[in-house]
Amino acid sequence: METAVQRGLALVTTAASNWPKHKTCFSCHHQTLPMLSVIENSRAGHSIDPVWLKTQSDITHAYFEERIDDMLAGDHVPGGATTVGYGFWVLQMTAQPADDTTTAMVAYLLKIQGVARLKGREPAKLERTENGRWTTSCRRPPLQGSDVADTVLSLLGMTKYASAEQQPAFAKAKAAALKWLAQAKLERQEDHIWRLWGLHHLGGDEAAKQTARDAIIKAQQPDGGWSQAADLPSDAFSTGQTLFMLLKTGIAPDHPAIQQARDHLLRTQHADGSWLVESRVKNKVQPYFENGDPHGEHQFLSTAATAWAVAGLAQLLPSKP
Repeated sequence: METAVQRGLALVTTAASNWPKHKTCFSCHHQTLPMLSVIENSRAGHSIDPVWLKTQSDITHAYFEERIDDMLAGDHVPGGATTVGYGFWVLQMTAQPADDTTTAMVAYLLKIQGVARLKGREPAKLERTENGRWTTSCRRPPLQGSDVADTVLSLLGMTKYASAEQQPAFAKAKAAALKWLAQAKLERQEDHIWRLWGLHHLGGDEAAKQTARDAIIKAQQPDGGWSQAADLPSDAFSTGQTLFMLLKTGIAPDHPAIQQARDHLLRTQHADGSWLVESRVKNKVQPYFENGDPHGEHQFLSTAATAWAVAGLAQLLPSKP
């Protein structure tokens, strides 16, 4: 398993390093998730390259810093709440202090609660509601396919970065969001696993967490993996993410579901260290370009899947100082 983790890690760190050679935008799949895999791998005693980590964090911060005025005005950020939520996760992982950029990110999320966008090049995709959720501005599952995920990521980011002046508005927004999360319809794996993540980090009671875990374990496939939806096969994205979040929220490493998920990932890893997950997005928001990652037109999702698989398996490595 150590070898599988290190081979996967080498791929995702290279992929993240290649990304700014081609694109100036922040990406969930080439910044947030590779960074997560690197940080989780450090639990097993492996060192972190501080220059690499700072570079990824700086790319993320700069992307949002350039949009401070737009975010304060409610202008559209590509990807909407998904992009800001995953961006916040990067800044939290690297202990970025609160500043004008994070304040603008919070302000933007407070403005777009209940809508995909307020203004921009296209009209709003959703009518404003009082349901409290946050949502993406374009559907590209699985990373941009769950309002539960977007809502939990938004809440966690604002919990860390809302300024003193923003606290009253955030408290109101959080109350509405928690009410929505408690009754949200869970349609896909992303919904189930992110609801568990929200219960764990936002104060859910143990009974609710156990119910969420039981539903997730029940959905495990005979091959030991999890799928993005009931009509799809198991894949490394859902399996790695589920393995990671189950372990982080209290499931024991020797639980049969964990052992089966581990074996599924080890069995399906490619010789080059990657895991292939084929994209289901037919109409690409951005034109395909070659980043040097394995799997051609499926490489961006496969990089995210490899990062999740590494982050999940890293939890099962012996912890070292």
